[in-house]
Amino acid sequence: MISQIELRAKLSKIVWNQYSNPFKKLVSTLLFNLRSWLFDLYYKSFNNETLSIAIQYFRDYIESHNLHYEFDFFDCDDFALLFKALTSARMNTNAVGIALGLIYKDNQLLGGHAWNIILLNGELWYFEPQTLELFTVENAVSSDGFKYELQAVIW
Repeated sequence: MISQIELRAKLSKIVWNQYSNPFKKLVSTLLFNLRSWLFDLYYKSFNNETLSIAIQYFRDYIESHNLHYEFDFFDCDDFALLFKALTSARMNTNAVGIALGLIYKDNQLLGGHAWNIILLNGELWYFEPQTLELFTVENAVSSDGFKYELQAVIW
């Protein structure tokens, strides 16, 4: 379990490390903290087993309700919200946040995006709920080459 202050520090470090320009580092980190909402004082962490259970439950829910990507009606933000809601309700944990930011492919900005950020074994990881992929925040690149740039969280 970590405190909100510890979590905010970890998140701010992610944003800070996304940029090389010192001015952009400072402005982006300040804007991140102004935009983000962290509601709890303390945050539980998943372990590998509980995260696997949560992902399987999410996968089963998506399949059993025949949910699929539909532009503007059930897209990235809906997948991210659903994963957070299901894990909160099913696992009784606040280990999942909703990440908001930008996504790039081949250094080309594709636009705004929502995904999940997960507290796993005390560390932060990105989770793409549309593909069920878990990857590091340090690299912030999915296996299919999409680069994620964090700008805010709702946690």
